[in-house]
Amino acid sequence: MSSQPVVLIIESNPFISQSNSSVHLPSANIINALCHLSNTLGRPPIAPSAKVRVPDVFDRMDSYQLHYFLFQCRLYFCSGPTAFNLDFDKINFAMTYVSGVVQDWLQVALEQENQGIHHTWLYSWPSFVKEMHTYFGIPDIVAEASHSLDHLHMDSDNQIATYNVAFLWYSAELQ
Repeated sequence: MSSQPVVLIIESNPFISQSNSSVHLPSANIINALCHLSNTLGRPPIAPSAKVRVPDVFDRMDSYQLHYFLFQCRLYFCSGPTAFNLDFDKINFAMTYVSGVVQDWLQVALEQENQGIHHTWLYSWPSFVKEMHTYFGIPDIVAEASHSLDHLHMDSDNQIATYNVAFLWYSAELQ
C-alpha cells in the first residue's frame, strides 16, 4: 500500500468549506474500495445473461411479420437493458436487421437527416414503431382482426392453446 496521500478536489460539497476545498486521503486503494462498495450496495447479484437470438431480418415481403420482428427486437432489448436504455440505440439496432425496401426507406431518411430534414421517429422508439406500422404493417389491422375473429375456428389437430392465442391476438387488435 502506498503512503502518498491522494488529493480530491470537491467543487460543491456543503460539508466542506470553500476555503478548504481539498480532502486528503491516505491511499487510492481506499477510494477504489469505496467506489466499488457504493456501486454494488443495494443491487442484486449479476446473473449470467441468457443468450437471446437476434431478430430475423424484416424485408416487408410479409406485412404480418412486422409485429413479430418488433417483438423479437423487444426481447433482445430486455436481454441487455443497459445497452438499450436509449431509444436511439434501439432504433439503430433494429435498422441493422432490415433489408429490401425497408432498408432503402431508412437509407433515404438518414440521407435526409444529413441534408437537414429531420425525422423525429429516428429518435423515439414508440414513434419509430408507429412509423414502421404505417409504412410496412397491415394496412387496416382492425378490419383484418375483425375478419379473422369472425372466421376463427379450432382445427381438429390443434390444441385449445392455439385457439386461445389466436383469439387473444385478434381481440387485442380491436381494442
